[in-house]
Amino acid sequence: MAQEVWSSDADLVTQILGGDAEAFDLLYETYFPRVYRFALKRLRDSGEAGDVTQEVFLTVFHALGSYRGQSSLLVWIFGITRNTVNRRFRKVRPRFESLDQDGARQVAAAAPAPDQTVEARRLLRRCEEIVERELTPLQRRIFHLKHLRRQPVRRIAEALGKSEDAIKANLYRMRRALAQGAPGLEVLLGR
Repeated sequence: MAQEVWSSDADLVTQILGGDAEAFDLLYETYFPRVYRFALKRLRDSGEAGDVTQEVFLTVFHALGSYRGQSSLLVWIFGITRNTVNRRFRKVRPRFESLDQDGARQVAAAAPAPDQTVEARRLLRRCEEIVERELTPLQRRIFHLKHLRRQPVRRIAEALGKSEDAIKANLYRMRRALAQGAPGLEVLLGR
């Protein structure tokens, strides 16, 4: 295992909790490949592994204040990773039914409650503001391809002539900006 480039996990956590974005970027860049490889090995799907990795680092960002130093930061992050991967295995898989069958059931569309509609519109407006003001042109393009056109990371990387890791890093930074600017939105984007 490679030696980390910071003096101690406690110092790094203190810097991150103190608002040092570069310290979190260092943590992310150091551990991203390990977390991604672990998820890929378990899930055997690069898109799912990428999504899990993003979810892990979003969780790390939000839960870092609970890190107590009883284990190394890497072990703590891998605990989050294992739990996230295991949740993917427990997810209910959609049941597909042919529409050509005689007895195909119709599914009634449930209308959202009015307060959910209002909240969704508020989040959407806030998201649009953040995308326009805080994201770079490249990040806006990635956001469009990932969240509006539902393109996988590999296809986005090919389309933009970037590495998959560069796309994932930008997605992480975008999600972090959105989570800070519009709490609750990251849950919708993680789907």
